[in-house]
Amino acid sequence: MLYHSVIIIAYALTAVVIAVQAPVYVEGLDPVVGYWAGGVFFLICALVHDFTMRHVERARFQRDLQKMRSDLDMAETGLDRFDNILGRLAGKDGNMDSFASEMQILRKLLKQLSTDEKPEPKEEEEFVLSADAEVQEETTTASSSSDESPESTMPRDVEILEIVRAGLQENKVDLYLQPIVRLPQRRTLFYEAFSRIRGPRGEVITPGQYLNIAETAGLIGTIDNLLLIRCVQLIRRVRQKNSEIGFFVNVSARTLRDTAFFRQFVDFLDQNKDLSDSLILEFAQIDIDNASEAIQKGLSTLAKMGFHFSVDHVERLDFDFGELGKRNFRYMKVAAVDLLPGGTGLPMDIHPDDLREALYRENIELIASMVEDEDTVIGLLDVEVGFGQGFLFGVPRPPQAVN
Repeated sequence: MLYHSVIIIAYALTAVVIAVQAPVYVEGLDPVVGYWAGGVFFLICALVHDFTMRHVERARFQRDLQKMRSDLDMAETGLDRFDNILGRLAGKDGNMDSFASEMQILRKLLKQLSTDEKPEPKEEEEFVLSADAEVQEETTTASSSSDESPESTMPRDVEILEIVRAGLQENKVDLYLQPIVRLPQRRTLFYEAFSRIRGPRGEVITPGQYLNIAETAGLIGTIDNLLLIRCVQLIRRVRQKNSEIGFFVNVSARTLRDTAFFRQFVDFLDQNKDLSDSLILEFAQIDIDNASEAIQKGLSTLAKMGFHFSVDHVERLDFDFGELGKRNFRYMKVAAVDLLPGGTGLPMDIHPDDLREALYRENIELIASMVEDEDTVIGLLDVEVGFGQGFLFGVPRPPQAVN
């Protein structure tokens, strides 16, 4: 404001000088004309000053407006990213109740880890992860360690247990996926989810290493449920691009037997029942055979919510397929070697050639696991097995490494 005042005063003084001095320097000039000349000069200077200032203000306003638009665009981009993140966490329909349910389960799991200092007594052997290759790894590890003395194995078990506990508390339980393909096209229609735990030095601990130790320490249920939450979050992201892909997730009998936790488990799945077409819950045959009434009621509750089940670690086939189908089991995994012609096979009440037809009548798909070579695939096609899983089609890998 002072700057403009000084300029106006300068205009005015110059105009006064012109008005007074013009008749002096111009002979015969009427003083009135001199006053008019001074006034016109002042008016012209004022108009030029006003035009210049308006032009400057307009340029400044346009710069400010451009900056505001840029800031607004950045804010909208940030809001879109934030909304996208919340959308992925809350699900396709933006259900924040589901996200809150996940956080509630995670808080309960972390609280259990911080309060359960002593290992729980081992009740009965449970098979949690159903990758046959990893079960073989577990057997190999157990047999190789049986030759060692207890003094030599104890430090390793304690170290692995500490890695498992730290991995659960520090969110270092990673999700790995192995493809399940349609035969003979070998098109991937499903993935099975597995857990891997990262150690403090970046080493990866597989189920074959920690399964028995975690079971003894009572941590299997925690690993199961963290794996389920991770898989649900992954399904939400995948369904935005491809809603046809399904995911198998293993659930241990221990999780079902925990009445207090199972209630939250059901609530969590109820919040995500829109994913029931993409999420298949998998149980070992021994857990199904030994299921208590409470577990059977739990499975019935999940079935009414629309979730489908799969039976794994099949050791016999002489049971009622119709009853299995009524309980919403839609998939059965059998080791490929037990399905190949000429093999010893598994105990069953029907001819092996009629197995697939018997399962098909009950809407149960047969999946051959542990497929590791092309000759096995040829044998499976001879007996009309529709799906295959194994190292031949892909090893478990992180989701970012899976197309």
